[in-house]
Amino acid sequence: MTKSAWTQEQKLKFNQGRFKIVQFTDLHWISGKQFSKKNDSTAHLMEAVIQHERPDLVVLTGDVVVSAHALAEWTKLVQPMVRNKVPFVVTFGNHDVEADASKTEVLAHLQKIPYHLTYNADPKIDGVGNCTFPILSSAGMQKKWMLYFLDSHAYPEDKAMGSYDWIKQSQIEWYRRESDKNLKENGRVLPALAFFHIPTPEFSDVKNNFSSTGNKGEDVCSPRVNSGLITSFLEKKDVLGVFVGHDHNNDFIGEFEDKICLAYGRKTGYASAYRENLDRGARVITLYENEKRFDTYIRTLDTSTLDFTYEQKVDREAYPVAAGTFIQDQLVARWDDARWQEEFGLLKAVGMEYLVFAPSLHTDKDGVSRSIYPSKIKNVQQKGRKDLIDMCLRNAEKAGFKVFLGLNFNERWWATDYSNDWLKDQMRIGNLVADELADRYLKRYPNAFFGWYWVWEIANVDQLYPPKNQEALAEALNINLDHRNKKYTKMPFMIAPYMNHRIGNARDYGKIWEYIFAKSNFKMGDIFAPQDCVGAGGLELELVPDWFAELGKAVKTKPGLRFWSDAETFDQRFWTSAPIDRFVKQMQLVSPYVGKIITFAYSHYYSPLNGDSLFHRSYLDYVKTGKLPEIENILPPVNPRLIKSNNTTVLQWDDAESNGSISGYYVYKNGKLAANIQHRKSKQLKRGFVDQQHDSHALYEVSAYNAVGNESSRIYFK
Repeated sequence: MTKSAWTQEQKLKFNQGRFKIVQFTDLHWISGKQFSKKNDSTAHLMEAVIQHERPDLVVLTGDVVVSAHALAEWTKLVQPMVRNKVPFVVTFGNHDVEADASKTEVLAHLQKIPYHLTYNADPKIDGVGNCTFPILSSAGMQKKWMLYFLDSHAYPEDKAMGSYDWIKQSQIEWYRRESDKNLKENGRVLPALAFFHIPTPEFSDVKNNFSSTGNKGEDVCSPRVNSGLITSFLEKKDVLGVFVGHDHNNDFIGEFEDKICLAYGRKTGYASAYRENLDRGARVITLYENEKRFDTYIRTLDTSTLDFTYEQKVDREAYPVAAGTFIQDQLVARWDDARWQEEFGLLKAVGMEYLVFAPSLHTDKDGVSRSIYPSKIKNVQQKGRKDLIDMCLRNAEKAGFKVFLGLNFNERWWATDYSNDWLKDQMRIGNLVADELADRYLKRYPNAFFGWYWVWEIANVDQLYPPKNQEALAEALNINLDHRNKKYTKMPFMIAPYMNHRIGNARDYGKIWEYIFAKSNFKMGDIFAPQDCVGAGGLELELVPDWFAELGKAVKTKPGLRFWSDAETFDQRFWTSAPIDRFVKQMQLVSPYVGKIITFAYSHYYSPLNGDSLFHRSYLDYVKTGKLPEIENILPPVNPRLIKSNNTTVLQWDDAESNGSISGYYVYKNGKLAANIQHRKSKQLKRGFVDQQHDSHALYEVSAYNAVGNESSRIYFK
């Protein structure tokens, strides 16, 4: 069966970066006067949901018309979509075969109705209505997402195989061919969703998963046979979410193996097939044009509920890359528009799209408050003459970047000698800052001004362990969150805590955050982006997975909260740039747990306009290829010279003539790293070191290294 003329002409595409799907399921529409009121209620609900949500697509996931006069009843049932001019797709359920028209006849009938899209993509495979649709970019020029629709059939012929049928091997092979074709045509894995009626056996695992959310009012009625569909989804790495119906008292959603989201819709039809406990409704799913992420919730006549966000983990990509960076005012204070555009161009070249600019207002240890924009808040001075916020947002709007603006910060935070009332007052100042920033910039830069950053850094310090302190912190945080929830509902809120393995353990820290999340009013789409603490020394590389695994468990207790990582690009021991191999390793270690990685801070430590260009060039090679650039062997320095003078030891050396690009030198004292000498923009690369801690018996060595992290052998000073 070919596509109808209307289907051939219809193209699904994003609208201002978003695409909304409404899933109606298990309508159980039955002809006859005794069912007319229930049918009317079902139609009213569908109409109300469509009017409220204004979806780009409606999906009916099975058990739709289950009686005599099926074709006529189908015509009545689809009128809410036809009247509202909303495209719709149908996947058939097990009860649809009990009507007086076959699935083939129903599909042929539907193809005569405007706004209906379903077709048979391949007549050689099992089932009716197996098809796929791309969702195009807002401009309509590029495929951004894929939607797969599958017939999950009805009942197996051999009753010994269980009560319900399964998706067949021919369908799975068809999906795999389509997935491979999309990869080849687009040069990348396109994120996708899949819809069908009967759940797979994996839904039982999700039901028993502590982090799944929603109603679990009955057993998962899946086939006894697992035909391997979900396994294929995992192997191809494209399908982020699977949406089904069938079980009328289930509407739960959760992750399977931390790799794919499995979800039920909410039963829509008012006619009951058995004892049913849930208010009738629909599932709403919002996709994002340039993200591998969707938001979803249940919509009833009265309200929406059960918010949930799923973001594909970074390890589902071919290799992890950073999506954004922090930037601070001291770096950009003298920048003009040309310099901003140059920096944004460099960041875009390495795949970044987010910028965190913070803080907007800073109070120093002496209690002096300064803002980086013109503020009317009492006792606040402007730092410098430029409106740095305006410059950032103006240029971000032009460059296509999304900016999180940091609110306020007071250095007294680090002293911990404050009261809860003082902290709450600081949060109220943050609300004043938010209002000023919104009033000044939100309408002028609607695409660039994306979200808020909470500058107050939380760690696993002793003061945080008592529950009363955790509750006090959540109360303070809620002052900002509640203000956002009331006035800036579409703007995500990001926080970036840190941790130190020397003063606590991963499990306890995860429990602390679980408690804070339970008490705090984060919304769907907010972001928890812990610093990985490798640069600051809070975690050794090998400890990163354990800590992020525990923090990830805590995040899952707050449905709708996104989990990112803040990868540190520096070495705090010497305030030097971390080698690129360490940075890549940091991203690899967190990639099984987080959806995106941002950096602190690419512009400060890797930008060629601020320091050694070799770091940016090396990372750019990695972004393009997934591999670190291969470097010839680095020769050690030559002509080592040691001069002892008074109570100091002076080391000097020369570089080997044939050496390639050198980014710095490591100096060792008695086998331990004593100095990291690195080129910065304002300073040339030195070939010397002065040890102020004189030790006549010390053994000194020096080696050369490059931006990737390759190190030469060491030479000794005699």
